Amino acid sequence: MQTFHRIWQLSLLSFIMAALTGFLYRYAMLYPVHESLNLANIRHAHSHLMFFNWICPPIMIWMILDFTDKMSPSKKQSFKICFYVMLFLGFLSFPFFLFYGYQSVPLGSANLPLAAIISGLVMITWYWFAWLYFSLKKIGAVSIPRLLFEGALLALLISSLGAWGVSIFQFTAVDSPLISSAMTHFFLSVFTEGWAVLGILGIIWANIKTPDHVQFKGWLWMPILFGSMMIFPFSLTQSLITPAMLYTAYAGVILIVIALSLNVYLLFNAGAFSGFIWKTVLILLAIKILFKIAAILPFDIWPGEHGLRVLYLHLLLLGIITIVLFERFQPLSKPLFKNLFVISALLVILSLVLISGYWPPAWAPPDIYFWIMIISVLPAITAVPLFAESFKNSTD
Repeated sequence: MQTFHRIWQLSLLSFIMAALTGFLYRYAMLYPVHESLNLANIRHAHSHLMFFNWICPPIMIWMILDFTDKMSPSKKQSFKICFYVMLFLGFLSFPFFLFYGYQSVPLGSANLPLAAIISGLVMITWYWFAWLYFSLKKIGAVSIPRLLFEGALLALLISSLGAWGVSIFQFTAVDSPLISSAMTHFFLSVFTEGWAVLGILGIIWANIKTPDHVQFKGWLWMPILFGSMMIFPFSLTQSLITPAMLYTAYAGVILIVIALSLNVYLLFNAGAFSGFIWKTVLILLAIKILFKIAAILPFDIWPGEHGLRVLYLHLLLLGIITIVLFERFQPLSKPLFKNLFVISALLVILSLVLISGYWPPAWAPPDIYFWIMIISVLPAITAVPLFAESFKNSTD
């Protein structure tokens, strides 16, 4: 782990910056901010820094952890350079998303969409990492974590096709809000449900004894990979989708629920969820599964509704994934610090339930958006002691 410790620290710094930007978003909803800022751009800066610098590098580090001792010094250096370039570009994109979003930026006599250009360069570093990773395939034996990680990496590469499609579509003469929106949400669905979920499952599996009796290991990752490519219609405006798209999304949800439930069941039997933090992860995974099931039952719930979508993404990215990353990367950190972070993440998730559109307004406390703003800063505050602890015994 020490080989890539500095990468972890930079990713953790990115998380704190992204969390503070989330607080800025809530603040800007209630109070005036500088005229150069608007809500859409703040949201883009928040989400892209989370995706580029927080969700990607730590999972990638864990993917290659078992290979580290078997790598040549030059191969280790190649991975380090890849990670540093990835992080640099992620940090570089942040101010352009914050102040300009996807708008073009005056640069001499030209106007260039710099945030989009830098985002494209970040995706190229994903391909760079994949090339380095697959050069290691002959090292070691195939295991459940390795299958999940390779499925995750495949999902990451597939998700990038949606992002490239959005960029190319902007230069065509076709005027179709459905196509553009579908490509955007294809990227988001495969990135979050494919790359992030499979990656974090691989990290959970990596530190437990793999049961020898597990058969049909493909069921642990293949349905999630294919399901992630099928569920993007749920993120679209309901009036835009066709019956065929809807039934495809239903099938994708069923695949994800089956595979995720199987993973949770096997991990539970293997003793992966002991202690406060891991029991919290188990509960959040169960809620995630229930979210998916509710989407296909006749409850009149549409996952693409803004409030529900924001709640779900925070449940997944801030709740499940971030908690697992902190616990795995800093197992020796003071339990108090980690527990406070977990509580702060749960408070954010609970606060978003109140504005999800499915909570009775009469049951919401007065000045609800003010309190949500206050709660939104807690993950950044509680992550600072963990960031400080990451410097202890660092030799990288």
